[in-house]
Amino acid sequence: MDLLVQHVDAPGLGRLSVASVHGALWLQTHFPEQEWNTLLAGQACFGMDCLSDLLDDARSAGLQVPMPVVVES
Repeated sequence: MDLLVQHVDAPGLGRLSVASVHGALWLQTHFPEQEWNTLLAGQACFGMDCLSDLLDDARSAGLQVPMPVVVES
């Protein structure tokens, strides 16, 4: 796994975590340097639509990214 998605308590949000050096390098090519520490520490949360687009791009770059199923009630 290169990137992981974790559920957060807020509906419609997911936390993106780095699981490999490949995931870290991919994030660094997609976000400005001032955001790297937050991203690499797994503290960045995204809306699920945005996260889905990011993960699609990461997968097309060859990264291994599981996408959990979210059931909101």
